[in-house]
Order: sequence, then C-alpha cells, then structure tokens
Amino acid sequence: MNFVKEFFLQTGILFFFSTFLFADFTIGLYDVKTSTDIVNAKEAGFNCVQSYISSCETINILAEEAKKNKVKLVVYPDKIMYDKKYVKKVQSYPIRAWYLFDEPDVCNLAKEKLISMNENTKKSYPDTDTVFVIGQGFTEIPYYDVADILMVDWYPVPHLPLESFGENVALAKQGLVMAGKDTKELWAVVQIFDWKEHKQYRKDTDRVGRFPKKEEIRFMSYDAIFNGATGLFYFNYYSNNKPLPEAKPKEWANVVEVIQEMSFVAEIIDNGKKIENPVEIEEPLKAKSFEYGGIKYTFIINPTSQRQTLPSLFFQPQFDVMYEKTTNLRKMLRKSKNNFQQYKVFAFRYE
Repeated sequence: MNFVKEFFLQTGILFFFSTFLFADFTIGLYDVKTSTDIVNAKEAGFNCVQSYISSCETINILAEEAKKNKVKLVVYPDKIMYDKKYVKKVQSYPIRAWYLFDEPDVCNLAKEKLISMNENTKKSYPDTDTVFVIGQGFTEIPYYDVADILMVDWYPVPHLPLESFGENVALAKQGLVMAGKDTKELWAVVQIFDWKEHKQYRKDTDRVGRFPKKEEIRFMSYDAIFNGATGLFYFNYYSNNKPLPEAKPKEWANVVEVIQEMSFVAEIIDNGKKIENPVEIEEPLKAKSFEYGGIKYTFIINPTSQRQTLPSLFFQPQFDVMYEKTTNLRKMLRKSKNNFQQYKVFAFRYE
C-alpha cells in the first residue's frame, strides 16, 4: 500500500459509490509514450495506461515498465501479434485489453470490419479482453455487442453543457442493454485537455477551448459512474507534445488530486456495501450511500447548470463534509437556500 493510500485510510478520508460492485476498477491514462510516463502515471494513482504507439519494440519497453509498476496496459494488437520475435513475450505482458479501434463511429467504420478485428485478436489471445472507444453514447451503427469492453469519450469543455458527458455515458449504457450486453464493462473517458490544441471544424485563428477546471474533472468522474461507467480513463497525458507535468504543472496537479480521490473510490467499489440514503433526495439531485469499515458515506451530485438546495439533514454535526477546503462550509451552506452549486459533488462521512 503506498503512503498516500495509507494516509487516507488512517484519517478515514475514504468514500465510494456505485450501483454495482466491480473488481479491479480501472482508472486509466491515455497516450503514454515512455517508461517515465508509466512511472508518473503510477505515482499519480492510475492503475492502467493506454498508448497509441504500435511499434513492437516500444510496446515491449512499455510492458516491462508497466509490469515493474504493477500497472495494466491497453495497446494496439495489430503488429505485435504477428511478430514472431514477441509472440512468447506477449504472454507475460500485463495487458488489460487490446485496443481495437479509435472512434469507429466518427470514422464510419463498417461494423463487419470491427467484428473481424475483434475475432482475429481473440484467436491469438482468447483470454485477454478487447476494447474500443466510441465518440458519443449513441451511434448510428450499433457497435455495442462487439468486443469485451466498450469505451465512450465525450469532451464538453467549454462548448457543451457539462452534464452532456454523463448523458452520453448513459446512452452508451442503454446501447449495451438493448444489445443484450448489460453486464459488459463500460469505461468513460474524461477530458483533461484543451480543445485549442486540437483540430476543429472552424478556422485555426478562431479555435475554442481551455483546460477543464479541477471541479469539472471531478464532477465528470462522479457523473460517469452515476450513469453506469464501470471504469474511468482520462484523455490525454500529452499537451503540445509535452507530458502534462511539464507542459501544464498546475493542471496536472489538479488531475492528480482527482485521480487519487477516485482511486479510493475504486478501492471501496471492490469492498463497499450499498445502503439507503439517510434522507430522501429530490431530483434533479442524485445520491448514493454506502457503508465500509463501519463508516457510512453519502455522495450527492448536482448534474445541472442551476443551483439546487442541499437537504438540511446534512448540516447536522454528525455529517463530516469531505474534500472541502473551506473550514466554515457548514455555516455558508446554511445561509443560502440555493446552496448546492451547479455541477457540484458533496461527499459526507458519518456513523
């Protein structure tokens, strides 16, 4: 157990929520390229990394480093499964899933081609999961029954409502249910990049974008699980060809705070017991409550652009507000009826 996790366990700053319990909840980082990237990802709290690099030699290097750091890997199988030099080595790689394709819906890829990719990969590695990502929750071509895991990416900051992220996760979950794959894993990809750094459907001189704020990254992470995600990935680790710790150190520090928080969520998802909420929660607010280690936790989100009202029960002293730096927060909440900020998450701990 690392020192950060041990600290949080000793101080009781733990929380969890989920409709279902999933072992080995995946918290992944997109677009690693070097061994150092994997070390940084592990220190930040990620337990899985993805790379777009298809070079067999590089994948081998990344796999060895991932193994050292007890981190899982998501990479393309295209080249390495046909390279005789690496056939035996691959068996020892810590592969979480083989990455089949990036956004087939955006690329208008025929479903038959995706099925063929999946079948070819499973012939070589029948016991290893396969995964691909769609660029929106609903796709005209129903890819939902292909592969072992589905990912969905939707990057709303700053041009779309923040709640549209969770809505697209919910649409992807609905697609799985309609395809008879309701137990299939669903990983949501959270935005940690500035749209200005990417090609847009507008003139380069008129790009729109900014890096998401910590509160937005945190909200999207919670909102994804409330809407059915069973794992989280964060896109992406590089900004203008530099790793985030170097390119945007303040933004990376915010990401790390969220990831360490979510890594404790993952631990509790594996061990927690769902319980009734301590008070009725009225829509549009959403809440889930759990018990773990003799302590109860309630997590409430406001998935709207409007301020809402937090139930007064949570003003009582037995409810400890977690992950808030304002010491007189309880007093501030009492002063206002509409005290629940838009896209806000509250985590409460009580006995």
